[in-house]
Amino acid sequence: MKNFKNYCHLHKFAQVAIFALILFATSCSKEEIPETTSNLNSITSFYFSKSDNPSLSGEVPSVVAGRVIYLTIPEGISLSGLKPGFTISPKATISYNGSEISSGKSLIDFSNTVTLKVKSQSGKIADYKILVQTGKANFDNVLYSFMGKYSIPGVSYAITKDEEIVYSKGLGFAIAESDTRATPGHLYRLASVSKQFTSLCIMKLMERGEISLDQKVFGSSGILSSEFPGVTERAARVTVRHLLEHTSGWTSNPDPMFTSSFSGQTLTQRVEYVLKSNQSEPGTAFSYFNMGFGMLGMIIEKISGKKYEVFLKEILAEAGVTDIHVGGDRAGRRANEVVYYSQDGTNGYGNDMNVIAAAGGVIASIEEMMKLMFHIDGRPKVADIIQPATRGIMLTPSAVYNRYALGWRCNHSSLFSGSWYHSGNLAGTASMWVMGADGYNCVVLCNSRSYIDDFDDSMYVMLNNLLKMASSTWQ
Repeated sequence: MKNFKNYCHLHKFAQVAIFALILFATSCSKEEIPETTSNLNSITSFYFSKSDNPSLSGEVPSVVAGRVIYLTIPEGISLSGLKPGFTISPKATISYNGSEISSGKSLIDFSNTVTLKVKSQSGKIADYKILVQTGKANFDNVLYSFMGKYSIPGVSYAITKDEEIVYSKGLGFAIAESDTRATPGHLYRLASVSKQFTSLCIMKLMERGEISLDQKVFGSSGILSSEFPGVTERAARVTVRHLLEHTSGWTSNPDPMFTSSFSGQTLTQRVEYVLKSNQSEPGTAFSYFNMGFGMLGMIIEKISGKKYEVFLKEILAEAGVTDIHVGGDRAGRRANEVVYYSQDGTNGYGNDMNVIAAAGGVIASIEEMMKLMFHIDGRPKVADIIQPATRGIMLTPSAVYNRYALGWRCNHSSLFSGSWYHSGNLAGTASMWVMGADGYNCVVLCNSRSYIDDFDDSMYVMLNNLLKMASSTWQ
């Protein structure tokens, strides 16, 4: 029994000793593992508070879009001396022009784009561009959120009431590489919004008695008979009106105007392809057909005896519009034109602008577009450059599809009640404008486009919301 007690005592002693060794080893191992160094270097919030900036009437929040942060402060407030509030990643620091700054304490000049550097504990640095401007934040924030969601570097937009611009802004970057900020005067590719300009040219030729909308385009009596002889009977029944309404019977399957397999071909070659393709009876169904507006461009040149761009500029000059053109490639970019940023591997400069001119090759600024709209909107303050009857014809929907007139969309099922509108997109480009029946108009031009499925619908909804906000702001 004595030996058994001694054994138990020794066993308990051994257990205590082992436990002590485990505690010692654990303690030593904890001391030997180095503390993790953080790589986090983000700005998680950014704002201007009234307590730090007495000139403000309240807090100004921001919209954070990746490494770009947008803020609009009330008009009349100086941008040259503001104290930003912010939160950043734990253990990170933030600096401006090489000096560390503190939230709510550091005075910074935001008159131009400000670059802030956020440095993680490990030394990893992230640059943030801070874009501050004065204006109406409730409007600008709608655009900022859209730009952030769809990765749009730059936007220009304008809202008008009763033939006056009540608000216009450039947001983001016209040229991201040089931090060149977008302005209302920047030129953007309009893509299919170019079609309304082509329609206007046809309307003017009609007013002058040089063309009839029911005139045949092809065949022995067609406007382009000598350019394209020997067409089918159906092709010979296509009229100018059919092309304007997208009821020619041809479909974009494929679309010779914008499909890459047609790259390098002339407009004439592409029309020849169309004339040999399948066609249903003209005037019986709507099918959006870009090549139809390419054909209209050829008609304008044939009847006027001038290049499409030359004739277009003559018509626009009647409205005092002088800075709208047919675009070019990147090497031919105009001094006040944005750079186009394509997404998903597409080529923002892959289209021959001279070939697509009448269907999607026009470039313009929001200011010049609104100036033109005032001259075609039928309202009394600014004289129109087309007759009321001509405008009525241009905006009357097709007999076979009541949501498209002559180059203008209309009668949307839920948006833009009583208004006419059109959108456009190319790789690196998105555009839309609305001519409201109540005197409120809106235009938004972007230097990129997203291929997220809901992008186009979101743009429609955004313009509709901007118009609603405008009608409640400027009654």
